[in-house]
Amino acid sequence: MKTMFENIAALSAIAGTSGDEGRVREYIYNEIKDLPGCSFSSDGAGNLLVAKKGGSPAKNRLIFTAHMDEVGFIITHITDSGFLRFTAIGGIDTRLMSGKRVLVGCGLIPGLMGSKAMHQASDDERKKAANIDELYIDIGADSKEAAEKLVRLGDRAVWDTDFTEFGDSRILGKALDDRAGCALLMELLKDEAAHDFTAAFTTREEVGGNGASSAAFGAEPDIAVVVESTTAGDVAGVPEEKWVCHQGGGPVVSFIDRGTVYDMDLYTTIMDWAQQEHIPAQTKHGRYGGNDAAHIHSSRDGVRPVAVSLPARYIHAPAASLLRSDVEDTAKLLRLLRDRLTEL
Repeated sequence: MKTMFENIAALSAIAGTSGDEGRVREYIYNEIKDLPGCSFSSDGAGNLLVAKKGGSPAKNRLIFTAHMDEVGFIITHITDSGFLRFTAIGGIDTRLMSGKRVLVGCGLIPGLMGSKAMHQASDDERKKAANIDELYIDIGADSKEAAEKLVRLGDRAVWDTDFTEFGDSRILGKALDDRAGCALLMELLKDEAAHDFTAAFTTREEVGGNGASSAAFGAEPDIAVVVESTTAGDVAGVPEEKWVCHQGGGPVVSFIDRGTVYDMDLYTTIMDWAQQEHIPAQTKHGRYGGNDAAHIHSSRDGVRPVAVSLPARYIHAPAASLLRSDVEDTAKLLRLLRDRLTEL
C-alpha cells in the first residue's frame, strides 16, 4: 500500500464530482482490499463501508467518515458553435473560474473556462465577476456536432490541476477537500486497532450529504468522527481574528459550525487528550462551514458527533494547500480517537 502522502497525491488526481465518485471508490478499494481484519460493503448511495476488526468488541460503535466527492461542474447545454454551458456542483466562487483549465467527461477532454474578453466588457461588467450562466467551456470544437462527438449532456468537469509539493513543506492540488481525509482513513485501517470500528468513504457531501445519512443509518454508530478539510484563513488581507483556523496549528476540532452543534463532552475530552499526548490541536473560531456531521448526528435515535478537520487554504478553488505537519498531526489524533472513543 502507498504512503499517506502518495495516496493524497493519487486521490487528488482522480475526477470524482458528487454523484460520480466511482473512480475514487475503486482506487480506495484497490489500495486497501488486502488489509487484514477488514470487510467491505457498499450501499445504494455509493458509499464504501469498511468494518475493521479490532482486538476486542467496542463498547461504543464508532464510525469515521470522509467524503469522496469534489466540487465541479456538469454540462447542461452545447451551443451551435461548440461551446459547453454548465452549472456548478457544490459551492464554487465564480471569481476564480474564467481562464482556468478543466477536464471534461469520462475521456477527460481538455477544456478552458471562458467568458467575454475584458476588452469587450462594459465598465460595469469589469467591476464584478461573471455569473455562471455567462461562462462556458471551450474544448476546441468548431460546431455543436463536433462537440457532441466528445461530450454528452450530463458529463462532469473538474479542475485540471497537478498535485505539487511547494514552499515550506506544503502540498497543493485539487480536491484535497476531502481526498486528504480519505487518505487519513486509509491510514487508520492499516494499523492494528484496539477495538472494532467502521470507516465510511461517503458520497455527495458537497450537494447535501445524503451519502453520509445512508452510511450512518446502516452502521448504527454511537459516535461519529467526521474527517474533513476546513478553511484556514491565515492568508494575506485577513485579520487574525477572522482566520477561523490556521496552518501549523494541527487538526481542527470543532464545537460548532453552520450545520452542527457538536457534543461538548467529546470536544473537551478530545482537546484534553491532544494536550496530554502533545499533539498540536486547535478549534474553529466562529460558526463557519459545515460537513457530513449535520446529516449523521440525527440518524436513527441520534449519534454523538465529532469533527476533526485539516486546516486548508483555498478550498473549493482550482487548488487548495495543506501543511504536511498538519496532516501528520491529524493522523496521530485520529489513531488516538480510534482506540479511545470506543471505550468512553
